[in-house]
Amino acid sequence: MRNKEIKPILIGVDIATEERDYSAITISIKAIREDERKVQLDKFSSRLDYIVCKATREKLAREQILELLAGESVHLSNLAAELDHV
Repeated sequence: MRNKEIKPILIGVDIATEERDYSAITISIKAIREDERKVQLDKFSSRLDYIVCKATREKLAREQILELLAGESVHLSNLAAELDHV
């Protein structure tokens, strides 16, 4: 077995000064959250586009469109409820 040097991983520490600095972590978390929000909004927009196309293509009546939107609302609520269990 070879001897290996183990180097600590310094999270939230400025390597040069060895002082705590969480700004890089904060910026990373913020960027990840913004990216996730963008992805979710893109998905929602695409889903609405699909519903509009379906309503147009099938020439749905007002009541059918409302049922379609209500079903989508239930679907999204169920997805949100699943996230509560994670």
